[in-house]
Amino acid sequence: MSVPQLNILTDPVFPVIKASGGKAWMTFSDLLVEHGDFAVSFDWPRADFNIACIELCIGILSLVYKPAKPDDWLDIWHGEAETDVPARIMALRSHFNLLGDKNGKGPRFCQDFEELAGEPNAAEALLIDTPGVNGQKKNADLLTHRDRFPGLGLKAAAIALYTLQQFAPSGGAGNRTSMRGGGPMTTLVLPISNNAPVPLLRMLLANLPVQFNRENALHDADLGRVLPWLRPTITSEGKPPREIAEADPAVHPAQAFFGMPRRIRLVVGGEGQCPMTGETGPLVTGFIQKPWGMNYSVWTHPLTPYRQLKDNPPYSVKPKASRLGYRDWVGMTVGRVDKGNIASPAAVVKAVLNGPAAEAMRGKTLRMLASGWSMNNMEAETYLYSVQPLYIAADEQSAQRLADLAVSLADSADRVVGLLRRALNQALFSGQAKSTETGLFAEATDAFFADTETAFHDHIRAIAEQNAPDDQTLKKGWLRTLRETALRIYDIHTAPALADPARFNRIEAVVEEHRRLDVQLRNIGKIASDLGILQPSEPKSARKRTKGDVA
Repeated sequence: MSVPQLNILTDPVFPVIKASGGKAWMTFSDLLVEHGDFAVSFDWPRADFNIACIELCIGILSLVYKPAKPDDWLDIWHGEAETDVPARIMALRSHFNLLGDKNGKGPRFCQDFEELAGEPNAAEALLIDTPGVNGQKKNADLLTHRDRFPGLGLKAAAIALYTLQQFAPSGGAGNRTSMRGGGPMTTLVLPISNNAPVPLLRMLLANLPVQFNRENALHDADLGRVLPWLRPTITSEGKPPREIAEADPAVHPAQAFFGMPRRIRLVVGGEGQCPMTGETGPLVTGFIQKPWGMNYSVWTHPLTPYRQLKDNPPYSVKPKASRLGYRDWVGMTVGRVDKGNIASPAAVVKAVLNGPAAEAMRGKTLRMLASGWSMNNMEAETYLYSVQPLYIAADEQSAQRLADLAVSLADSADRVVGLLRRALNQALFSGQAKSTETGLFAEATDAFFADTETAFHDHIRAIAEQNAPDDQTLKKGWLRTLRETALRIYDIHTAPALADPARFNRIEAVVEEHRRLDVQLRNIGKIASDLGILQPSEPKSARKRTKGDVA
């Protein structure tokens, strides 16, 4: 009996929106076209599938071009690379069959090298937001219901499988997380045009990392180190379990795009209509899973920002359930070092802002897309999909000024929020609130950062475009914004205490804390000094102080 065929490289498995606004299924080669009615974006009905498609295609391009130095990237970007792309695609083709050859033999894309025995899981369990067994037992699947997808067509099953392998959360005993941990964040550079659609290929190339060199040069004979489904799984049974680090000779750094923590084999069970694509054909009705797959340890994925606490290994940034604001933006773009703790942007973002891509991108309009699942252990909470500004400074000196000021402005905002929460606590609860992280304190914090976000980016954009005032003027303007915003939000949250006769005894405290907060946020004081605003040179004892001035 012949096995259904699907090849990721040569079959039309990618749904796209075209420059005309029309929709189509395209092959990988079709995605590389920049003329005519070209592809501009992927068009799965799920954001995580679209991001996974981007990562998959960038990974494949890495295998096609194998850029080893900055000049290689520039040649690829300008269409001057000598690579025979069609020949490279055909050379890789046999490694990307979803269900093996026509007899069901040979490697299977993103699946275990061995046949696996056992009771199949439901096909929809490939989807990260499908409620787990525990959630179903508790009938907690109210927003994302069980039994949504009794089967998936081969195309949907292929990208669902890849998405799970790339972003896998914790999945019970022995079911490993992705090499970036459960629910990692992806940050992508987006070239933007105000006049015409941008070819999808430009976005893929903008995020193509330079990840090879003489020490880890990639040859087709080494593809088993890149594509783990080509070889028997490096399992992780036993105590302590074997960990696979990026420098392990059994793997290659390019496996970042093809990680396979889960031991899975898809099960095809007849034909029908795929509930996700609407196409009729063979359906994947389930998958067999075996525990103790590859146990990845320290990897630095080129599309993910990282943090490092002093001398500990770096760990990937994970999306939060709340909005992504400019405090997060700083760590994901310019990075920062605070008391030995490091926040590092993704390698591709670094390359565009300060690396080989900077010169090619200078003068272009760019954005950064941050995305990923916010996870609560094994359960998906929400999917982050946030498009943020991205600025390329005119030169190295301007880039350093931009980075320093971005960190300084964000840090000062954090300090002001601390003062705002303290003032609200004193005014309303005599400083006795059990937590200043929830309730009205959280509301005030969110409102403060939302209301100061536009001003923050206005300042940073002005630096990048070289029309910003001097640093002292800029910082004083920022502090004025922080002060006005903090006082306004303070007034909003304390107004009920003034209007409620039962709490009439809070009026004096509310007025006093308003006055104190006002004083703390003037140009003379600790906040101003920490921000870098020059303070008067006379001794502190010579200054006239008012009651409550804690400068």
